[in-house]
Amino acid sequence: MINNLTVYPIRIMVIYFVIVNTIAIYLFPGGSLYDPTLTSYSFSENFFSDLGVYETVSGDQNFLSCFLFNSTLVMMGFACLSFILVPRLFKQNKISYVCATIGSYIAMLSGLSFLGVGLTPADLYFHEHVFFVIVGFRSMVPAMVFLTLAFFFSPVSNKYTVASVLFLLSITVYSIFETSNPPEVSPREDLELFKETVSYNRMVISVIAQKVITLISFVSFFVFTYGFYQLTLIKKD
Repeated sequence: MINNLTVYPIRIMVIYFVIVNTIAIYLFPGGSLYDPTLTSYSFSENFFSDLGVYETVSGDQNFLSCFLFNSTLVMMGFACLSFILVPRLFKQNKISYVCATIGSYIAMLSGLSFLGVGLTPADLYFHEHVFFVIVGFRSMVPAMVFLTLAFFFSPVSNKYTVASVLFLLSITVYSIFETSNPPEVSPREDLELFKETVSYNRMVISVIAQKVITLISFVSFFVFTYGFYQLTLIKKD
């Protein structure tokens, strides 16, 4: 039972995010901060959050993509609540159990922060949106520190520790370079001032980096579910 409630929500969340956002990208009317004339989603100019805006930069209504994208973040928040069951899987080792407990609660905070991202579309609540994004990514760093230690001291294969270390390094680098200097002005309030603060090349780097870290995150969490499953088998033995 614990295995199902721990593993399935995370796997379903990953699959749901990929499928639903693929549809949201297809339905997105287009337009980016530097090119409002775009008629489709641009992987080099549009953030994922652009899918969640109520109205695009070009002025088009974006209800369908907005609803779909934000629903994936809400699901992410609820799926991360399953981490409350993760510490039970690490009870074979006291240090592992303590680390898993701390890491899991911080991971839940991160998940709830992304739920907050979904409830604050960037065009309507820019500063709140940015706040939740920063908290979501930054809190994942200490969460992965403790979950990495939990895997290290657990009896499962070291490959899960290696996967945790790689993800930890990735999320740390992303947090340092992409959330340490957030824009102070909303592009919807003053686009020209925003462009003076954030150059086109810098924006493209951020857009691509966001997609890379998202891919790494989901692949990592999918891998972790197999580690959780292996722990349930060891526990039974």
